[in-house]
Amino acid sequence: MNPAQRAADPVGRALGRLAGPGMALMEALGGRGGFGVFPGGDRRRRPLARLTGEQVRALEADGALTRRDGGGFVLSAAGAARAARIAANPDERFLAQHGPLVERPVMAPDGAIRSARGYFPHPVVLRLERMRDGEGAPWFSREEIAAARCLRADWEAGQAGLLPGSDWTAAPRSAQARGPGNGREGAMAAGMDARARVNASLGRLCVQQRRIVEALCLNEMGLEEFETAERWPARSGKIALKLALAQLSLAYARA
Repeated sequence: MNPAQRAADPVGRALGRLAGPGMALMEALGGRGGFGVFPGGDRRRRPLARLTGEQVRALEADGALTRRDGGGFVLSAAGAARAARIAANPDERFLAQHGPLVERPVMAPDGAIRSARGYFPHPVVLRLERMRDGEGAPWFSREEIAAARCLRADWEAGQAGLLPGSDWTAAPRSAQARGPGNGREGAMAAGMDARARVNASLGRLCVQQRRIVEALCLNEMGLEEFETAERWPARSGKIALKLALAQLSLAYARA
């Protein structure tokens, strides 16, 4: 749905406004009837969008709204997903409901860096992307950021365990065989493979490089915190991390 269509659709417009921080859907004052979207639920202000009582009841019945402490409504998880679908491009609606989509560099199996649409970066990767040099240019190259993202993805995959209560004997959804032990073994093998890739990648770094990559990219330690803990000079960690990620990107390219 494009902006013009959203403007013509009061429900879509209201859901989009409600997706903002601190927004609440409240019954309008002044005898005008209906409901309005107000920042902070403050009905003294002009509403950012309006809905009829019938529209609000329908949205609540659909599970898009949940009642708010102190009166009125806010978006439920289902409502937030619906708002994200409405705001997204038509071919990305069901991806966008799971998180913001952005253009970002990814590392192909051959080591080449390409641009692709994907979910918003993990906070660790986003922090690296925002680092700048003295002239305001990005501190890390696209290859170095992509290497950090690959390492982080493998590390998270390796940390994931089997969910309690999972039914691994259920009928398969594809032509792949599935029976007692097969699905469980496959999930465990995928985690083991991810952990092996992390160990292999970190094994290509020297001790100091491995320590800073593990601390900042995997354990989410801050740069200044790491420098203090290691008794490194100020701003030396930034240089060391860049050298480590450059080495890691070369290792991924050669793998």
